[in-house]
Amino acid sequence: MFLCFYFFIFFFIDCEFNLFEIYPHYIAQSNTITIIHKTKNSFNKILCIFGVLENSYGKKIEEEMLKWLIPNYNIFIVYQKYPGILFEYPALKFAQYLIKKTNHTFLLYIHSKGAFYPNRDNIQNVVRELWKFEFSGNNIKKYITPIINNQADVTTMFASGNQTTWFNGFYISYRAFNIIGDLDKKLNKPRHIFEILFEGTKARVLGILDNNVDKPHPIARKYFEKIKNNFKDL
Repeated sequence: MFLCFYFFIFFFIDCEFNLFEIYPHYIAQSNTITIIHKTKNSFNKILCIFGVLENSYGKKIEEEMLKWLIPNYNIFIVYQKYPGILFEYPALKFAQYLIKKTNHTFLLYIHSKGAFYPNRDNIQNVVRELWKFEFSGNNIKKYITPIINNQADVTTMFASGNQTTWFNGFYISYRAFNIIGDLDKKLNKPRHIFEILFEGTKARVLGILDNNVDKPHPIARKYFEKIKNNFKDL
């Protein structure tokens, strides 16, 4: 029954699979991950993998973000039960699996920023507003054009010289997923292993808004202030 349920969800995109095909056996049987295809009438929409922490606050952020994601993307939501001890692994692992299974050129990977840290709402809200502004409408072209033209494997808003994807929402190509290899090897690593996913690899990371973010905390604070001021104007 379990396997049939997942086949029923995904058969219409010609992509037969089950959780045991994607994740290590001990994770697949832990009952912490659920995957749903959210978007109907998704023909010609960009593929998007949306990671959501499954608690009340994560659901609140999911509802907020889906309002602008649904018009632009063909969305698959990867839910992880609270407290989300696998961090961004479940959604990234599924994204890597699905892009190869469906032979897509690229996809948007994004997550419910701030679902784990509601006490940091002022910062996380700014990040989500910037995602909304940058990853919708005509702004999308800025991110997909370099990948289509093979100028970059990953496009994000802010990137540092060591290939870090700031705020960790990004467009990633099929080629970049091949370069980073087996994500299972990153399990049980430090929390920020997924922010530095491309560090030390041959993947090219392009920061569309800024590509010279080298000193994490002071620069982050500067950008948060700059972003806040920009949104006041918007």
